[in-house]
Amino acid sequence: MMTKTKKHLPINFFYKALNSVKLIGFEAGLWIAALLYLAFFNDPFNQHFTICPFANLGFEHCPGCGLGNSISLFFHGYFIESFHAHILGLPAVLIILYRVFSLIHFQNKSIKSTSKSRSSYA
Repeated sequence: MMTKTKKHLPINFFYKALNSVKLIGFEAGLWIAALLYLAFFNDPFNQHFTICPFANLGFEHCPGCGLGNSISLFFHGYFIESFHAHILGLPAVLIILYRVFSLIHFQNKSIKSTSKSRSSYA
């Protein structure tokens, strides 16, 4: 009689991760990962290299620069600093969260309709 060993754990983890991607969708997973990065792993007070072409050319005011920093400051509880970093930080968080929830809702609706159509043929 064979029992489940720890050797099969990575394979089971892979299948569980794949099923969770199917449940939330790829785009929603990317948005969630980006928000989690800004909330937990990004230090908003340290400046780092930027790939913004306007900032690299020396322009001080770019419409997108500071948005990620503003979101990170918001998640760390620095609301006034977040507003000063970029005025659209909080609205961006709300728009991204709305997008994530609508993608998850659409994904779950399509999974349910697919499973109903498959069960009707069986």
